[in-house]
Amino acid sequence: MTTDLSKQKEDLGISSLKTKQLKRKFKISKLLIFSGVYILTTAVVIIFLNQHTTAIDTDNLMVRAYAVSDILKKNPDTKFDESVIVLPTTTDSKAVDNIKNGARFTRTLTKTNLTITVPNYQEAVLKNYVQITRQRSSDNAVNTIIIIFAASIYLIWIFQLYKSAKKLHQFEIDTIAKIKNIRRSPLTQSYLISENDDKVTTALNHLGETIQHQAESSTPAKKNLYEFIELFEFPIFIYDIKGTIRRSNASFKNEFADTKNLDIFSPYSDVLQFLVNKMLKPGQQERTFYFEHINAYYTVNVRPIQALDHRLMVTMIDVTTYKATTLAHNDFIANVSHDLKTPLAAIAGFADILANDQEKLAPDAAKKFAKHIVKETRRLSKLVADTLEMTRQPKHLKKIKLDLAGQIDDVLTNFELPIIEKRLLVTRQYQPKLYFKSNEKHLYAILKNLIENAINYTPDGGKIFIAASKQSDTLIFSISDNGPGLTAIEESRIFERFYRADDTRDSEGTGLGLAIVKKNLAELGGHIDVVSVLGKGTTFTVTF
Repeated sequence: MTTDLSKQKEDLGISSLKTKQLKRKFKISKLLIFSGVYILTTAVVIIFLNQHTTAIDTDNLMVRAYAVSDILKKNPDTKFDESVIVLPTTTDSKAVDNIKNGARFTRTLTKTNLTITVPNYQEAVLKNYVQITRQRSSDNAVNTIIIIFAASIYLIWIFQLYKSAKKLHQFEIDTIAKIKNIRRSPLTQSYLISENDDKVTTALNHLGETIQHQAESSTPAKKNLYEFIELFEFPIFIYDIKGTIRRSNASFKNEFADTKNLDIFSPYSDVLQFLVNKMLKPGQQERTFYFEHINAYYTVNVRPIQALDHRLMVTMIDVTTYKATTLAHNDFIANVSHDLKTPLAAIAGFADILANDQEKLAPDAAKKFAKHIVKETRRLSKLVADTLEMTRQPKHLKKIKLDLAGQIDDVLTNFELPIIEKRLLVTRQYQPKLYFKSNEKHLYAILKNLIENAINYTPDGGKIFIAASKQSDTLIFSISDNGPGLTAIEESRIFERFYRADDTRDSEGTGLGLAIVKKNLAELGGHIDVVSVLGKGTTFTVTF
């Protein structure tokens, strides 16, 4: 029995060797056939080009021979150079014999020269023969170029063929090795896919991973858990102590990537370090990270899975909105506190002077301090009112029929004093009775803040232009000033709460006016655009 098995293995080895030898002979024969065809094709091309050159030379020499014949008809005694020979009709030569036998002309080729012989007739009577000889055009340069080019292409092809054969041989070795790895250790073998792997290798890797997943999912606890995480709409993945992501749900694949390696978190070193630490010291822990590349905050919770050894489950909750709200709330409180301190400090300081040093103060100084107190009190009152308006929660707005033009006029009436004090020229251009439904309080706040903004930013003696019109079902309100204008950065931030471009702009304002405008427009379903030219002015356009 053992002898029979040995003989079978020997026969298989001989058969395999013969197969390899046949394949090698087949490849060599194909190479020789292609090389022969390629050399033959190159030779045909060279011969064709040489014949073409000879044909061109023949045509040119024929034209000259007939030109000489025409000259002889007109003047038989004409002398020509040594390349032209006029042969009598009694000449005995092969060229003349061919013409006598019916040829139209005779061409004679040597290695270096081309000779054309044509008959010369005068009034249909043969007078003589014109024979012209000239040097043949050289094809050596063209032939050399063609041979060099053909040889270069052939060598390049041989080199590429060698590289392809070498690559194919290595591919066969790698593929066989991968198949052996899958067969030898389907559950523990790592199947790493690099960027240079081909489609077959990638398919084998996926096959190995599928075998792993199917084997792992055979346990009910694993299967149930893997199916359970798919029910959640936030990212979840499970990884092991080797750093391999064993399973991830659809949300994780959509928001991050369908990968099996923790390297997906390489751009976020703090996150990767956090996950690696849990591989070394498994235990439940939760931290919030900022993912800069996607501009989002996630609370990452890692906990070991008791039912599965050496597995950790990671849940990722998007808290970007909460973080943004918290940061905005903190900034708002900080800004309000800061802006409240200034008028309160001024009021307290001036009031303390008036209370304790009233006898020492001159009447004019006391009056001046009192005016400062009134001014800061008004500023404080405006800040409180704007803050309350800004923090007011949206609710159902009662809308009534309003006249936009009438509302604009009402606001301008309330600002007559500062307009007169700054000697401003206010030009109005709008259609009367622009009726539409809106909330009166919200609309008044929008118009008031935009008009007040234009008055504050327009220099003394400046101009303000206000326009209102209706196009189809859309109402348009615009206000332009010839103030200092805005830079690109200022233009992008003017609707932020408490933002002031610089000390020269709205120094007495609260920094909430344009933020209130944008908030009220959002609640009314309106929109605002701003166009500004530095040094020339700014235009705000509101559409309802």
